[in-house]
This record gives sequence, structure tokens and C-alpha cells, in this order.
Amino acid sequence: MLVIDESVDALERLRRASAAPNVFYLIGTVEVLPLIDSSVDEVIATGGIRAEAAGECFRVLRSGGKLVLDAADEEPTGQALNLDPREIERLFTDTGFASVSVAADGGRVAIVALKP
Repeated sequence: MLVIDESVDALERLRRASAAPNVFYLIGTVEVLPLIDSSVDEVIATGGIRAEAAGECFRVLRSGGKLVLDAADEEPTGQALNLDPREIERLFTDTGFASVSVAADGGRVAIVALKP
């Protein structure tokens, strides 16, 4: 499992709270993953809802892999609030993901998608 975040503090909190084996924590963005193709089973990330993020996650996931992406906007004009859940689902299905689910609430968007 791969956990990615731009915040060292957030990653440290997650690391302390998790007892799961085989978890790798990377500081960075989901748009640029320093991993080889088809190398992880699951990606858990915070970040933007962009084609680059969807493409990078699809690239590094093995077949049957799972993406969990959480995006939030503090401003009411931010990107996560301005995308319709159907647009987000289409972005990820156009990338190749299957079984895409999108939940939006109060400036937060959670996406779960599977790589066939």
C-alpha cells in the first residue's frame, strides 16, 4: 500500500496510527509518483482531482488495484467544489478505472476507483 501526502506531519500521524504491514509513505504529490508501472496494490492519497493524478495512479497500480483519493477545498471557489461528481467519475473512467465512486460533501470529495 502506498500513502502519499505533501505534509510530513500528516504522514507521520498516519504512520503512527497504522499497524498495517507493507505500507510505504511518500512525501509528494499524486501527479508525480516515483514508482515503476504496476508496482502497488493500493494508493491512498490526498491531492487534486486532475487527469495527471488519475493517470499516474492508474500507471502505478497493478491490475485489481485500488485508488482512494481525498480532495478538499477551503475556498468555496476551489476545484473540488466546482466539479460535478459525474464529471469526476468520467475523468477516472476515461483514464481506464472501473467501479468509480464519488462522494462530495462540504468541500470534500472522496473518490474510490479500481484498476481492472
